[in-house]
Amino acid sequence: MTPDFVAPEAAARRVALLDWAESNAVGALWSADDARWATQQARAEGAAADFRLARARHAARRLGERDDRLTELLARPLWSGSWALAALVVGLALGLGLDRLGGQQLNLLALPLWSVLALQLLAYGLLFVLAFRRPNPQAKEGPVLRLWQRLLTPGTRGRANQALAHWWLLSLPLQAARCALLWHLALLGLNLGLIGGLYLRALGLEILIGWESTYLDAAQVQRLADVLLAPAAWLSGLAVPDVAPLRHAALQGPQALAADWLHLLAATVALVALPRLLLVLHAAWRSWRLARALPLQVGSGPADLRLMVIDPQRRLAGTLLGRAGERLSSPEGDRLLVTLADAAPATLPATWSGRALALLNASPAPTPTFDACVAADSLPATTPGWPAQSRQLRALGTLWPAARQPAWQRLLEAWETPVREREAQARQLMAQALTTLCLQPLHLPEGAEPQAQLRKAVEQQLQLLAEKLCELYGQDAASGTTPSAAEDWPHQVVRPRPVVRNSVLGGAMGGAATGLGADLAAGGLTLGAGALIGAVVGGVAGSGLTEWFNRRQGRRTTALQIDLAQAASLLADEVLRVWQAQIGLQLPAAQLQATINALAWPDAFQGEPPEVQQRLSTLLAQACETLLRAADAAAGS
Repeated sequence: MTPDFVAPEAAARRVALLDWAESNAVGALWSADDARWATQQARAEGAAADFRLARARHAARRLGERDDRLTELLARPLWSGSWALAALVVGLALGLGLDRLGGQQLNLLALPLWSVLALQLLAYGLLFVLAFRRPNPQAKEGPVLRLWQRLLTPGTRGRANQALAHWWLLSLPLQAARCALLWHLALLGLNLGLIGGLYLRALGLEILIGWESTYLDAAQVQRLADVLLAPAAWLSGLAVPDVAPLRHAALQGPQALAADWLHLLAATVALVALPRLLLVLHAAWRSWRLARALPLQVGSGPADLRLMVIDPQRRLAGTLLGRAGERLSSPEGDRLLVTLADAAPATLPATWSGRALALLNASPAPTPTFDACVAADSLPATTPGWPAQSRQLRALGTLWPAARQPAWQRLLEAWETPVREREAQARQLMAQALTTLCLQPLHLPEGAEPQAQLRKAVEQQLQLLAEKLCELYGQDAASGTTPSAAEDWPHQVVRPRPVVRNSVLGGAMGGAATGLGADLAAGGLTLGAGALIGAVVGGVAGSGLTEWFNRRQGRRTTALQIDLAQAASLLADEVLRVWQAQIGLQLPAAQLQATINALAWPDAFQGEPPEVQQRLSTLLAQACETLLRAADAAAGS
């Protein structure tokens, strides 16, 4: 699997810490809001810093603030050059001690030295075979990786230890290179110790050599010695001595001095140690290179998706995919990088060997530098607005290779989540505007024409809705798109009850009733005083009751009220036209009218305003979804 990116070791440790926090359930230590915050902080730095490394740096700072052990983990050195020196010293001491196993009297055919050299030659052969083995791209993990995981992950307790185990797994190539360096240094020290032990013991002791065998005679032993020691003889210029005088019986020890043989044996060890020195240099170079640029294959991100859009006719100008640069980013740090071109570029092989072969016209098919290439003609229509952008993005879903699909899904979800939240807010704004238009009475000045006054108020409310939607959609919104109102709005004129008339009627009725009652009670002696008092009291009571009723029913002034049975659907049509203009949706008027007529708008206005807004929001959601599906069907036909 292709690594997501490379980074220096210190930065890679921060990336691994962030990947651990985002790939595991860590509770309040790291949340989706924290991920979005880190993404915003990294994007704010612009092109001055690598986006992924900057994001990991900000995240590591926040994680360290919440758990000091994570800060200590990042500050803890996990490698030291003194370890290499220690491995060399340990190997040297082991070589010096191993040389003593042969004793002061050496048996040429039974030297422990031969076993050590044979094992090293066998290891060289195995390394040579593995060097030419082609990796299996289908194998997701090998036995070594599974063993590594079992050694690190079981029993790992504490956040810091879990994060450290995650780092070991992600940095396996670097750790393997360093382990190889320590191993090869130790074996190089072992060989140097063997050589040093041969000569150091010979300085203070008389080393004798001989041989004995049940099956081999002197001629066979001579041929074997000539073959085994031929490289050393060529290197040192010494001839292999005659072995015949060195043969002894089982009860007799060697009698010949081993000076020349020690030179040949030391030269043989040096020749065997020479490839080990090359392996040490290779492991050191690989460790240094990986420490400076470690390939990372993280689980949750980040992963840049590079898209080449071929658009010679500029059909995508001004749309989401028609602008070069970074268009999308997910909270996990994934990015979609768009490059515009008039034609598909002739890409070069990624490796230096491939480029060299390309210069000789012997290169295989070039490796694309983009994850996907797409022609603008194959993308959906490019009308402005997020519905067209959504169709464009979904059309790219099948282009990405399987390894890139998780990153693409994260990017698409990161784009759609705020869109869904924004559309819920837009429906609330439309429901609020519709509630205001239908339920709030409109004051009608004296002498004003009701229909003109009503049209003016509706247009003002729709203009206010357009401004709110424009602010909600930001740069993606259209400006100056307030639609015209209908020619005739069904309405009712609600006038206040006449206070004077009700006062006169109340006074007359009250006076008559009071006078009649007083005359009956006094036997006709009130001479009309009861009627007068009753008229005054009745007039005041009639005026007060009329004023109270007008205030109670909102009829203190002449007002206009929308006829819900006939005008609710017309106002919903105007509100949805404003929304369509803001999102760049273009549908025929008949399609919009059919969608509106299919819903029961007057029934939604029963109850209190909060309940009305909730029901209207539900109806608007259904209407918007129907319109979007119709637009998608029209674009696909």
